[in-house]
Amino acid sequence: MLRRVLSISLIQASKGAALTLFPSIFISLLAWSTAGSTSGNTSDPIRGAVWLWLGAHLSPFHLSASSPQGAGFLSVLPLGAIIFPMWAVRRTFTRVVEVSPKPRAARIFYVLFYTLIAIFLAIASATPTVTPMWYYAGLCAGITALVSTFRFNPRPALGILVYLFAIAWGLAAVVLAFSFMSHWRVLHDLSVVIQPGIVGGLLFTALQILYIPNMALATLAYLTGSGFSLGAHTMVTPVTFTLHQIPAIPIFGGLPTGSHPLLMVGVIFWPLLFIAVFFVISRVHPEWKMRNKDLLRTFIMALFFIWEISYFASGELLTPAMKRTGILPERTTSVAAISALSVALIFFYIPTLVRRFIKRG
Repeated sequence: MLRRVLSISLIQASKGAALTLFPSIFISLLAWSTAGSTSGNTSDPIRGAVWLWLGAHLSPFHLSASSPQGAGFLSVLPLGAIIFPMWAVRRTFTRVVEVSPKPRAARIFYVLFYTLIAIFLAIASATPTVTPMWYYAGLCAGITALVSTFRFNPRPALGILVYLFAIAWGLAAVVLAFSFMSHWRVLHDLSVVIQPGIVGGLLFTALQILYIPNMALATLAYLTGSGFSLGAHTMVTPVTFTLHQIPAIPIFGGLPTGSHPLLMVGVIFWPLLFIAVFFVISRVHPEWKMRNKDLLRTFIMALFFIWEISYFASGELLTPAMKRTGILPERTTSVAAISALSVALIFFYIPTLVRRFIKRG
């Protein structure tokens, strides 16, 4: 039985990787063939397909001498692309569960094989100029496979936190859409500068669509006061606007053009979010001990979730001059942590101490 589970896990992990790798190969070959290349060597587009596959898992790349400033990294990767490998993993993992009497063991084997496939592809596709970081490739692929194989049934408090955060993220995307419309001329000018051609234009547009979740998250950070950056020594918040030249990428045309102090009212989002979570916990756990335990666990998991998604949504964009680009994990997590601590003190710990003091008196 163990041998059968191992073989099925390996086969299905390979299928899960192939479900997204083969479309990447087709896209890469199509772009290569329409670019007017005079070389008949298809190794470059195949490597490009592997890099697309790794990038969809949010695995960063090391770029040797990518700019006059020296070697750089590409770690700002599209959050929207991760839905494809997650879909592929969930689709293929069901077969493993069907033949395995122990789903936990099946999950371990599947994630292990999927991780090894990612590491092998990262090492095999490395070139002197572009090097996928194999340890990050394994880590990101393993996390993607692990998360995708779980069926989440969170506690009420954690569920309402994720639900409200998703709503806020969606509202930030709506605000971003209005910003795009108000800066349409800038978006058009940036698009004209690139001139990628018909096929290149379609692929470039698709890539920018996949980056919209990153931009929406940066918009949420902007509206809640922590802000975001676009390169070294830059900061964009409602009250601080330090921004230099921007890359010729149309999606950056929606950036604000100055400070907007009135938008600082959005800083109340984090306190309101944790207040809602606290009241859910209060209704679920009337006794103090369980309420305190659930409160600490939920707030710690919430801060870890905020830091993790902020980390993967930002990074370095090709050159050291574009580090850091996107939302700032430390600032965003700090604002959320201060809000969580304030809510816990004001609504739970201080009232509890006051009641105990009065009862003793």
